[in-house]
Amino acid sequence: MNSYIVVGCILLVLVFISLLSIRRRRITFTKSAYIDALHALIEGKMDTALEGLKKTVKNDTENIKAYIALGDIFCRQGHPLRAIKIHRNLLIRSNLSEDMINTTLHHLIIDYQKANMLDKAIEMAERLAQRKKKDEEIQRLLLALYEEKGDWDKAFFTRQNINKWFKTKDQNILALYKVQSGLEFIKRGIEREARIRFREAIKLDKKCVPAYIYWGDSYKREGRIEDAYKIWHDYTLKIPEWGHLVFDRLRDILYELGRYGEMESIYQKIIQSKPKNPAAYINLMDMYLKQGETDKALDECQKILESRPELSQCRYVFVKVLKQKGEHEQALNEAMQILDKAAKKTPMFYCSECGYEISEPIWYCPECHQWNTFLNEN
Repeated sequence: MNSYIVVGCILLVLVFISLLSIRRRRITFTKSAYIDALHALIEGKMDTALEGLKKTVKNDTENIKAYIALGDIFCRQGHPLRAIKIHRNLLIRSNLSEDMINTTLHHLIIDYQKANMLDKAIEMAERLAQRKKKDEEIQRLLLALYEEKGDWDKAFFTRQNINKWFKTKDQNILALYKVQSGLEFIKRGIEREARIRFREAIKLDKKCVPAYIYWGDSYKREGRIEDAYKIWHDYTLKIPEWGHLVFDRLRDILYELGRYGEMESIYQKIIQSKPKNPAAYINLMDMYLKQGETDKALDECQKILESRPELSQCRYVFVKVLKQKGEHEQALNEAMQILDKAAKKTPMFYCSECGYEISEPIWYCPECHQWNTFLNEN
């Protein structure tokens, strides 16, 4: 009887040793597969990394980092929904550490962005921001998501908090948020609320160009012509370097009011304030030309061409002046020079960050998502 007990014990020990050996081999194999997968990931061999990570999680369901990496590969390969499923399932686990919860949330944000599920991405980002309230990276990620969605009020308060926490200041961007918020009200036909936002923008940044432009536009849509004129006229005095953006608007209003002659005074004031600004010169020359005052137009042409001979717009008016004065041969020569230089039409504005080009001024680059980066080529 005792011999049976001894044999039984020996068998149990052998089974235990065998199981332990198998487990050790499995752990060794799993670790090796995981390390190989990470190396493949670093080298950009996505398919190899994918297979290695699949083997890893199959044999070691507690390897959270392997699950996260696996989801990331699916996301990179254009399968964000599979990545979401993997990462979301991790959050169900009760034994997940604080760091792993935060890391998983961060990856879920990216997954949802890739899947064009912006509301869910924001939900995850807000959840993560609550857990890490003064983490600048998280706050800026949340801010970028609000901007992408066009939730300008939330973007405003988020950026305001970032500025407060990290002692930074960018009133010009905050002002542009107010402008964007105002434009949203305009889309809904709520003009008064839009104007409130534009005024708030100017309080934040006295040189907020679009706020003045859209504020006047709002008055004009409601038939308040004199109010629109006052806004734009004051704007040309406060920000003369960008006054040309409202020249067409001012001309239309003054023509409607029967006071078109006042445009000459506006141009002259801008020239006095910013003598190197060509836009006012060019518009003044054109005005003189239409009024038949060719000598005045020629005088203004020569003034600006002495300092800015490369300005094709000015040369174009110069051609019109010469033609009106009957100097056809010189006009033809000037026109040929313009055509030679204008083989390719270039836009008036470009982004200083990424080079994105556009013919009209904007304040938020659709290419690199930077604010207030557009420069006037003139």
